[in-house]
Amino acid sequence: MKVTSVMSLASIVILAVATSLLTRLNAAPQDQGQSLTSPNPSAPQLWIEPDRIEELKELLFDFDTYDSASEQAVLEADAQWLKDHPNVRVKLAGRADPRGDIAYNLVLSQRRAETVKQELIRMGVAENRIVFATGWEELYPNCLESTEECWKQNRRVDLVRASD
Repeated sequence: MKVTSVMSLASIVILAVATSLLTRLNAAPQDQGQSLTSPNPSAPQLWIEPDRIEELKELLFDFDTYDSASEQAVLEADAQWLKDHPNVRVKLAGRADPRGDIAYNLVLSQRRAETVKQELIRMGVAENRIVFATGWEELYPNCLESTEECWKQNRRVDLVRASD
């Protein structure tokens, strides 16, 4: 097994365990008389990426796929923007909708991030400008409704600024 495969698998296992522990820790109300700041602290919250680059658009994927983004023109525009801004380094964060179990969604979102990385490299973006590509499964949703339109928004890869 390649070192990168072992590292990816280890990352997935660590993230799955951490997510499971956080869910359990946040699921029970505080018994020491403290009030909760939200009605359901274990419920997913909308994610607002602090390092988002406005000019780069998220890349959406069809259900249960990772081999290509559904909008090739968006990928090409993002690659061109990155080539036009050679000092910007990015992180790729793969996402999934909440259907499927956590292990499956972690692998799927990781593969989506890796697909985008390889496509950007193929389109001329230097590999060393992509700091890392990782999958976060459904941990950081853009939409919380249980509808196809909402799930579509969560099947994505975000390109965010990497700090130096």
